[in-house]
Amino acid sequence: MDVSIRPGWFYHPSEDKAVKSLAQLLKIYYQSVGRGCNLILNVPPDRRGQIHECDAKVLREWHRVLAATFARDLARGATATASNTRGQDPQFAPANCVDGDRQTYWATDDGVTTAELVLDLGRPVTFDVVRLREYLPLGQRVNSVALDSWDGQAWQEFATATSIGNQRLLRTAAITSAKVRLRITAAAACPAISELGLFRSP
Repeated sequence: MDVSIRPGWFYHPSEDKAVKSLAQLLKIYYQSVGRGCNLILNVPPDRRGQIHECDAKVLREWHRVLAATFARDLARGATATASNTRGQDPQFAPANCVDGDRQTYWATDDGVTTAELVLDLGRPVTFDVVRLREYLPLGQRVNSVALDSWDGQAWQEFATATSIGNQRLLRTAAITSAKVRLRITAAAACPAISELGLFRSP
């Protein structure tokens, strides 16, 4: 995804007050990187050959917010269970989704293209970003997913998506829950999920 931080591709003093805001840059990030794309952000140098102060200011704030958001995975080390595990083999255990290793993954048996993964966080956790990843050496398999939080009595759906691929970032209103459920609602082949992460933006 190729986009400019300014209305045009080159520097013009008249556009110093038209630099994209932090909210706009975050929206672009989640709609590009958050959907598995590469983001190329054009930042044109000014007539001094430098990045203008207006651009530099919002870029620093953008970096600060993203770094703070993804500094800690709140799901790391959670107790993970699944409705199906491939051959009941620990190599494909649901715990692989919360071990921080992109090379491990949870998978189901052949022919099982709908399944559930539940994270027990052990305590109420507040989050507003979910990161999902497939194990891409096996290809992109998932067609649609849903996410639920446990309110103490029942599951409440809070997000859906039509694909995962390399990475899917889902923003939501702040949710506090001790359990989160991922439902694979459709897939072209048995899913291979390498990460289910939970994060809190500053």
